[in-house]
Amino acid sequence: MKVKGRLKNLNYSIDGKPQVTFELERYLDINKIGEIKGDDLLNINISNAKKSRTLDQNNLLWAIISDIDKKVNGIPSEISRWDLYIQGIEEAGVEFEDVIIPKKSLKIFKQAFRAYKILDEKDDKILLRCFLGSSKFDTKQMTNLIDYFLKKASEVGVTIIDYTKEF
Repeated sequence: MKVKGRLKNLNYSIDGKPQVTFELERYLDINKIGEIKGDDLLNINISNAKKSRTLDQNNLLWAIISDIDKKVNGIPSEISRWDLYIQGIEEAGVEFEDVIIPKKSLKIFKQAFRAYKILDEKDDKILLRCFLGSSKFDTKQMTNLIDYFLKKASEVGVTIIDYTKEF
């Protein structure tokens, strides 16, 4: 189980054992924690949460992709924008996993992984490359992806001066 929160208190029990108190970011997380038995010994990994990509970054990314699509294809479409996005996350070195699935499972995988690429099809099997989508990126990963698309926009002749003001 993974939850986000903030450290609120450090103290010691009557027995002299250290205690840590966290304030959780989401109310629903307390339900998950409530399922743990009080005497269970847990492995706890604490790290600083990475800041998630912002909505402004997401809007900027898709504006750049749309402009590239218009320049390259004339009339932009959802399919061509999505193809550009997949190409970008692949070339930007985003995390991925290659999986072999039965052809009949493709529809389910399309719902689970919006960002994917079919690498090969043989008999009743498909080799898919499933990417971590930008909704899961932190701000640094999203910045790298936007940088990739800014460079791509410049290469195809899209004026990028407007984007640099927003970025």
